[in-house]
Amino acid sequence: MKAKQKTIPALILILIFLATLGFYSKAADHKVPDHGQFNCYTILVGKTASADGSVMIAHNEDDYGEIIVNVRKIAPKNYGQAVKINLGRGGVFETDGQVNGFLWIEATGQEFADSFVNEYGVVITSNSCPSREEREDFTDGGVGYMLRRIVAEKACSAREAVMLAGELIEKYGYRSSGRTYSIADKNEAWMLAVIKGRHWFAQRVPDNEVAIIPNFYTIRQIRLDDPENFLGSADLIDYARENGWYDEKKDGPFDFKKTFNRPARREPVFDGNTLRMWRGLSLLSGQKWEITGDFPFSFRPASKITVDNLMAVLRDHYERTEYDATSGYKQGSPNKTKFRTICTASTINSFVACLNGQKPEPISVLTWLAFGKPDTTVFLPVYYGLESLPPGAGFGSNDHDYELLYEQHFNPVEIKAASHQLLSTRVRQYENLVESNYGQMIESVRKDLWQVERECQNNSREFEARFFSLYPGDKKGAQELLNDYELAIFKKIISLYDQLLKENKPGVTASEAEF
Repeated sequence: MKAKQKTIPALILILIFLATLGFYSKAADHKVPDHGQFNCYTILVGKTASADGSVMIAHNEDDYGEIIVNVRKIAPKNYGQAVKINLGRGGVFETDGQVNGFLWIEATGQEFADSFVNEYGVVITSNSCPSREEREDFTDGGVGYMLRRIVAEKACSAREAVMLAGELIEKYGYRSSGRTYSIADKNEAWMLAVIKGRHWFAQRVPDNEVAIIPNFYTIRQIRLDDPENFLGSADLIDYARENGWYDEKKDGPFDFKKTFNRPARREPVFDGNTLRMWRGLSLLSGQKWEITGDFPFSFRPASKITVDNLMAVLRDHYERTEYDATSGYKQGSPNKTKFRTICTASTINSFVACLNGQKPEPISVLTWLAFGKPDTTVFLPVYYGLESLPPGAGFGSNDHDYELLYEQHFNPVEIKAASHQLLSTRVRQYENLVESNYGQMIESVRKDLWQVERECQNNSREFEARFFSLYPGDKKGAQELLNDYELAIFKKIISLYDQLLKENKPGVTASEAEF
């Protein structure tokens, strides 16, 4: 009895520590804790709001714990028969055996952190958006992790993806506290808001506008009589009334954001969601916004949006504003301040997906991918049309096998053992060095690393022109050109990281990464 009493304080301390870190369970069939209200940041851009006619999704993935950023390209597959998909906690979703190929931006062991780009140019990623619903309404344990995987594997358009996700939510119930999925293809961008349980609503981003999502719902109006732009649960407003969350006489016109957001627990200036929303709006709209202002679902940008514009936002720490807490990096890392910034200590990867139906198919889907915090690394171009990803991008099976991919993700023993091979390991090592002396080393990052990024951007235009001229008459030659182009980029960046690590911390190699 005495021995047990002595262990209780230690156990409490451990639990508090894990909660502080936002610890994730490594198995999808275990209950995953709510990480609070500050995970991820996303920007959606309509096709006429972008400079080159691309629909765009820009995303920072924010998570905590022992995570390896592992990128794979999974081949399409036809099982030749109906397939029963394990949803993780007892649920089974049956579908035909045809599976899309997809690029998998994997955060190992995590249930709600992966992003996907499939062969049809359908992109899906997400942001935690805690809802006010606390009751559980699930069938067979509900759906969580597998929702986005199923969407990537089955959907051929963004609209189809939204409707498939809605079907899964209504059938099984959604087991997270709430979430907003960003879904796009070469024609449309959608925001899909999910409430814990069986209710959801989606709104299309106007082609000439931009939408931003921190970690609260941003959908405002509900118009189910306009299915071109709105989709969702038919009984959504009735559901809100029944729960006492909406009273038309008191609240006026129905507002999804005001009705379903979990009430904020901080003043706006210290609420990372409000600040990040304000900053993105300010940078892209060219207008002045009040911190306490009533932010819109979407807005027209000050000018046509470029990849550079989105990268700059994803890297932002409120520089040159009153919320720059480091005084120009003189007081430590801007990723660790009292103000929750867009790029932050928990950012593990970042990307800008450009979906352009005017380009030849192999280069019509381009993902600019950063294998770590975007402020301390580079965005590299990854065209979906690659036959296979270059060495260093990821490890694990590239063949589609439901059980194997599931096991490798939630029990990443093999991936961890091979982590010394990965670019993300090198990025993380160098990132840690920069964080320890940010004010001095950030200049080296911008000089040595960002120069590679600028070269990639310049070279990509030249590469695409060559590919475009070659592709109609020589598809094989165009494919070889694409493969060689990507291989050269990855070889160069891995070599550069090895050099930087050696110069800044002699004797350390990628094999010594702390995983």
